[in-house]
Amino acid sequence: MKRIDDRHSSPTWSPYNKRLVLMILFVLVALALYRFRLLLLPLSMAMILAYLIEPLVTQLTRRTPLSRNLAIGVIYLLLVTALVSIPVSTITPIVTQVSNFIHRTPQYIRDIGEFFQEPIVLADEIVIPVEQLSLDQLFTSLSSNLVEIVQTLGGQTISIFGSLATATISTVGWTIMVLFLSFYLVKDHEILFESLVKMAPRSYQGDMYRLSEGISITWNAFLRGQLVLCVVVGLIIFVMALIIGLPNAITLALIAGLMELIPTFGPILAAIPAVLIAAIQTDSSWLGSLMSPFWFAVLVLGLYGFIYQFENYYLVPRIIGHHLKLHPMAVLLGVLGGASVAGILGILLAAPVLASVRLIWMYIYCKLTDQDPFSDEFMPFERTGKQLQTAVSPPSPPVPDNQDSTATA
Repeated sequence: MKRIDDRHSSPTWSPYNKRLVLMILFVLVALALYRFRLLLLPLSMAMILAYLIEPLVTQLTRRTPLSRNLAIGVIYLLLVTALVSIPVSTITPIVTQVSNFIHRTPQYIRDIGEFFQEPIVLADEIVIPVEQLSLDQLFTSLSSNLVEIVQTLGGQTISIFGSLATATISTVGWTIMVLFLSFYLVKDHEILFESLVKMAPRSYQGDMYRLSEGISITWNAFLRGQLVLCVVVGLIIFVMALIIGLPNAITLALIAGLMELIPTFGPILAAIPAVLIAAIQTDSSWLGSLMSPFWFAVLVLGLYGFIYQFENYYLVPRIIGHHLKLHPMAVLLGVLGGASVAGILGILLAAPVLASVRLIWMYIYCKLTDQDPFSDEFMPFERTGKQLQTAVSPPSPPVPDNQDSTATA
């Protein structure tokens, strides 16, 4: 048997073989993503959680003598404690207000019917009869549908509680999985990222670092900024509801905070229940008792509009900044497309995903047109990106003495 020479070099692939292997790998990756698509949601949530926790770990290791692994353990211990204690301490007032809101729903329906059956008084001398608007027919149709829904839900109470119990157990299981995945992502994210970068040719590793820096800044601005906006807008709505005496202030604040996660449609969805409550519970507010239900609802709608305009023009530029650089129409289309592809997760992450795709496309476009993809015109992350590129790029060759003396002269 002929002995194989250990020094024999491996044959190189032809361009055709390289393209064929890339196509096969692309198909296999697509099939794997489709086959394990149910894991994409917890994996995405784990990546987001790890991204939010990473700066806390960095600051804790810098300001304390704790090691990185110990700092990660401390932060996750605090996180688990918060996940357990916060719902226990806040669930009573939240459940009370939400249950009161649900129990009063039939009364709300009757109040809405009476509201629509009364003429709309715009001024002391301007009255619009309700018959001209045909609102009574609309309410009759809506109320009949709501009654059917309530009766259906009432007849399926046992199955609903069984489904809730199953959903709760499933949610706890997914939460534990997300925590474990995010823990290992925080612990080994540098190793994972270095492994991904080393898969690229060395001449492009600097570009990968700089491009990832731009994408990281985009996601950092969106995720952390969005959480801050949820809290700030929720608090503003809560204070506003308390000042004007609008009922269910906690519920409205929670709705406003959660709807803040939905681009474009969130403010509209958050304002609808507040306007309806203002229209049908005018007497519960000291300010509403001074005016008609119609005008109190208009006032609440105007306050919501003012708050969200204040958010768009003052809070968003200072909290999130201008890193997304997306037109509202692009965000709207992204939300619709994300909803069709990934459901709720697609809606919530439509904006940063679009911004990341935009950065990648601008890099490809600049490479195709022989432009600098990391200029301020296309990607304003030059300072940190240059530092990263210097860290991974090969050292420059030494300059000959004659060229150095010529440059000095």
